[in-house]
Amino acid sequence: MKRTPFDLLVIFLAIIPLHLASSKTLPSVSLTKCHEQERSALLEFKQSLFHPELNIDWPYGEPSKLESWKVEDGDCCSWEGVECDEGTGYVTGLDLDQSCLSGPINSKASLFRLAHLHSLNLAFNNFNYSQIPSAIGDLVELTSLNLRSSNFGGQMPSQVLKLTNLTSLDLGLNSGLELRNPGMETMVQFLTKLEHLDLSWLNVSAPVPDAVANLSSLTSLELRQCNLQGTFPTTIFQLPRLQLLDLGDNPKLSGHLPEFRLHSPIKSLSLWCTNFSGNIPSSIGNLTQLTMLNFQDNKLLGEIPSSIGKLVQLSFLCLEMNLLSGEIPNSLINLTNLTLLRLQGNQLTGQIPVEITGLNRLTYLDLSFNKLTGPIPENISNLESLDALYLQSNNLNGILRLDVIFKLEHLHVLELSFNKFSSIIEPDTNASLSNLSVLGLASSNLSELPIFLSSQSELQWLDLSQNSIYGQIPQQFFNVHMSQLQVLNLSRNLITSFTTFTWPNLKVMDLTYNDIQGLLPIPPKSIELYLVSNNKLSGEISPEMCQLSSICMLDFSKNKLSGVIPPCLGNLSKTLSILSLNGNDLYGRFPQLQNNECWLTMIDVSDNQLQGSLPRGLANCSYLEFLNFGYNQIVDTFPSWMGSLSYLNVLILRSNSFHGAIGKPKARHQFPNLRIVDLSMNNFLGSLPFEYFDMWSAMKIHDTYADGYYYRRYESSKSYGSHNYLFYYAIGEYYSMTIINKGILTEYPRILAYLNVIDLSSNNFTGEIPNSVGSLTQLRMLNLSNNALTGSFLSQLNFLAFFNVSDNRLSGPIPQVNQFATFENNSYEGNLGLCGVPLTKKCRDPVEASPTPPSGASAEELNWKIVLMGFGSGLLERVLALLISDKSLCASFLPLISLISIKQGDDSWPPRFGGIGITRPFLL
Repeated sequence: MKRTPFDLLVIFLAIIPLHLASSKTLPSVSLTKCHEQERSALLEFKQSLFHPELNIDWPYGEPSKLESWKVEDGDCCSWEGVECDEGTGYVTGLDLDQSCLSGPINSKASLFRLAHLHSLNLAFNNFNYSQIPSAIGDLVELTSLNLRSSNFGGQMPSQVLKLTNLTSLDLGLNSGLELRNPGMETMVQFLTKLEHLDLSWLNVSAPVPDAVANLSSLTSLELRQCNLQGTFPTTIFQLPRLQLLDLGDNPKLSGHLPEFRLHSPIKSLSLWCTNFSGNIPSSIGNLTQLTMLNFQDNKLLGEIPSSIGKLVQLSFLCLEMNLLSGEIPNSLINLTNLTLLRLQGNQLTGQIPVEITGLNRLTYLDLSFNKLTGPIPENISNLESLDALYLQSNNLNGILRLDVIFKLEHLHVLELSFNKFSSIIEPDTNASLSNLSVLGLASSNLSELPIFLSSQSELQWLDLSQNSIYGQIPQQFFNVHMSQLQVLNLSRNLITSFTTFTWPNLKVMDLTYNDIQGLLPIPPKSIELYLVSNNKLSGEISPEMCQLSSICMLDFSKNKLSGVIPPCLGNLSKTLSILSLNGNDLYGRFPQLQNNECWLTMIDVSDNQLQGSLPRGLANCSYLEFLNFGYNQIVDTFPSWMGSLSYLNVLILRSNSFHGAIGKPKARHQFPNLRIVDLSMNNFLGSLPFEYFDMWSAMKIHDTYADGYYYRRYESSKSYGSHNYLFYYAIGEYYSMTIINKGILTEYPRILAYLNVIDLSSNNFTGEIPNSVGSLTQLRMLNLSNNALTGSFLSQLNFLAFFNVSDNRLSGPIPQVNQFATFENNSYEGNLGLCGVPLTKKCRDPVEASPTPPSGASAEELNWKIVLMGFGSGLLERVLALLISDKSLCASFLPLISLISIKQGDDSWPPRFGGIGITRPFLL
């Protein structure tokens, strides 16, 4: 059969699909091959910076893409991470993130010979804080540049501004990189095509420029932790294509939320830890595409608008740590996609809305630290996916139905502490939350240990503090299957006996404020924080405590412990941060520190019977902030050798046997951060340490950030199992002290930041009050009483809240300016030469106080008169006693004594000074 041309065409068209289908099973053949000069440049770049040995410890764990770059492979376009233009063969894309690149890079790097690059990704490498090479500006065809987390440092080069085709620029997570000159404003004026901009963790230190609002193509803007300042332009919220905005962790950045427009494309909005204020507008409901909303740690106030229920795509809602008030809106029931809801740390009132229990996708619910009332809804068991439930520190009341809550089978964290439950219904003894790792029932009206604890085999963190658990801890509590337990808090109960530890992984044990008697229990070697203060423990501290190789905090204070401090405790200075042994009956020497490495930040051994001298090894404790050896029997001189401890805030050596003069500092800038100095009730002598007053700069500068806060607190955030346990040890219970205030020994259990104190009372200091005291403008309490100070005192001490110079030898009028007249009489008494309010002794008229000398009076007589007239009878007693013993002096002093007698208004003889009778015949 003869086929026509038309028949052949039909057959040909039928064969083509079959041929194409079979060709898919064959290896593809690249029609392009890379250029040799670019291949050489890539190999040279690999050779200079690739370190395959780093892959062993590389945090990302995958083999480097550069492993596929072989010298024998002539086509670089087939190498992993390399993309070429199919038509020209030039390298247009280079994706080398997580590729074990390490070392400094500069403009001579062969990488910059790849002139046709459109996309360059060097993220997650390590360029050793070298600058971004200026040659980056030669890659003018770049549309995407990703240098994220690659350890670049220094100022971003201005040549980046040449990359005007960039649509994506990611410089985030380079904490050493600065954006100042050029700054962000210049950048956005040049790079006008940007769609994605990430400068997170760069040091910007400037306001966000209004010009950012001109980037009409911008879809994502990430400026997290950039030290942004000023007020954020609200116009940026209105960018037509903006989907993601992250300004988190910029505490100096202020602003307010705008009125959001309809159909806004924003999907993720994060303003956590900024300084935004004002209300949340009801127009927030216009952000219908929103999936993540984070306004944590701001100053937002007012009610949560009910329109938030329109955000039906929302899966993450965080409004914690604000000033929000009112009730939780019922409209939250519409947020059926919500998996995380955090409203803690506000002033929310009313009951927990039953509607919340309908959000069956919730895995995390935190309503803690509010003012919520009423019971926990019984149908809370409907939250079948719930992993963490935080309701602590509210005013929840009624019966705590643990039997209902225990139906939440996936629960890991249950925090119900510090509410007002009247009673508790426990679950059945066989009931168990098999995954429960954190349980908080502090201040929950418990009178005994809950029975259900015996079935919680996965428990790692247990807080039963501030209850009324009484007597001896039952033995079965130590036998429960809590082998995973790491944190146990039984403080502030009525426990009388605790002798055994059976939890091998225990790291934190708090038994403070109980009535525990007997010997000090020995914790397991895994312990890190061991707190047993304010009990009735007796006996000696066992040397076994020296085996606690991980210990960072020991608090045995305010017990009845006796004996010596085991010398081996000095071996713990490598791990120990806080040591509090005050208020016991310990004696002997404080242990010598055995290691040059010392991590101690706080030592309080006050109110014991310790002897000897201060251990010189304390000079190695460069992080020491608080040192209290008060009320012991230490014999030593002033520890000037501690002057280099730049973090030392508090130095208390009260009531010991320190002696000698406080000499001149041996170096500059000694004790620069001292704010509380108590050397009272010792045997110091000589003049006041004016050179040190000049150096104590912390008492001269006002710290506005610290106003209202405890001026030092020990913070440690540790992860114990699945729960981050945050310790706040303020000066509250551990950094405390006593001060003589208005004649009364006053305990300061919490020391505020502005409490700057100098107490040098009850020593043997002599001389005048130095002018350098006047430079300590942030000083609030000054006690110089019970010394032998002379002269007048400074009128410029107008910043003091407490002042005591009683029982010295001061003279002259009390300044009637500022607050000097407001101090009580006992602040000045015992200075017989002082006069004026508040003392009853009136000052003489200034003209009369310095009379013209009588005719014939010598200069020597005048000088004696002026000097002695300012002093009280204590000095006159000694002068007149001298006259009695040496009659040859009488003639020259006769005019003086007569003058004193007249000025005192005493016309009768004999005048009496201090009980010594002087008769006219003797004077004549």
